[in-house]
Amino acid sequence: MSKYDVVVVGSGPAGSSAARYLSQKGAKVLVIEKEKLPRFKLCGGALSSRIAPYLPEGFKGKVLNTINRGILGFRGERFVEKENSQMAYIIDRAEFDEFLVESSKAEVWEETEFLGFTENNGKIEVQTSKGKVFADFLIGSDGFYSRVAKILGYKKTKFYRSIEFMCEGVMDFDSVIVELGLVERGYLWVFPKGELLNVGIASTGKENLLKIVKDYLRKQKLVSVDSEEKPKGWFIPFAEGEKDLHLGRGRVLLVGDAGNFVDPLLGEGIYYAWLSGMKAAESIVQSPQNPLETYKNLVKPLGREFYYAGKIARLAYRFQKVAYRMGAGTSLERYTELLKGKTTYEELYKKGLFSFIKNLILELL
Repeated sequence: MSKYDVVVVGSGPAGSSAARYLSQKGAKVLVIEKEKLPRFKLCGGALSSRIAPYLPEGFKGKVLNTINRGILGFRGERFVEKENSQMAYIIDRAEFDEFLVESSKAEVWEETEFLGFTENNGKIEVQTSKGKVFADFLIGSDGFYSRVAKILGYKKTKFYRSIEFMCEGVMDFDSVIVELGLVERGYLWVFPKGELLNVGIASTGKENLLKIVKDYLRKQKLVSVDSEEKPKGWFIPFAEGEKDLHLGRGRVLLVGDAGNFVDPLLGEGIYYAWLSGMKAAESIVQSPQNPLETYKNLVKPLGREFYYAGKIARLAYRFQKVAYRMGAGTSLERYTELLKGKTTYEELYKKGLFSFIKNLILELL
């Protein structure tokens, strides 16, 4: 029966990050992936450029579009734009995830379903559709519906419902569009994806998302849509602070969507998935006897960022017209700086709170 230092369930950015770090440290790592790579993955595919220093060399070969302009709209009726070179990248998740897992240099079992695990005498027996393996540590990076997390007793309580579809059409292909005012808590986006358009919407509410998107496309004037593919839906978890992170138990750690490592404001997940995978791997290397406690400490800064992003989200989505007005001022420009890693959500919140109150008073008057 095969024996590994670490088994990673799921080959997305979080799992690949953990596998890559551990492999570089000399660990014997197995990645279990239920699909055959490259596999389709629902995702807007936007990477904030602050991720660039962490990714394997050559990742820019997988970039479809480089984003130099952010456009903030309000109900498709008005908009403001800010330029900031290379603030983000657009990738196709199928190709990008395959590149990441290949770069990890770990052993990969494709078309292999993770069935469960048991712990005996400090060892973890991992059951898969291809048989059993043993490991010292298990990392769950198996997404929103994480089977590893469910076995540990976790349940998702905070998440966005989301739909997206690809379109043929015309837009400014080095820009992204984010629209406020269409759902109670959430936003609509239009991203380029190569020479196509990715149109989607995310909300924590129960609105008819498809109808909202269709109405928006019919009324707006920023892009031209010629034809649409069938819409697809998925869920995006998020954390509003350290308390919402699902970290694991003992020698079983959770990363990425499985652990709720997603920004609660716009649902950015790839950047935080990659970081959480790195932190989990660092914890195993640094503290093999008690990785969970080390992991808790290493992700505290991420939990703090989610806390302040959550505070911004609660204000911005409750008073969306005020949020748009602030974006037309300096807030959108500051946000583009966050995407480049030059500021933090904590700084955005503390520097913008007075301005928000001022704009809210003006709106109420």
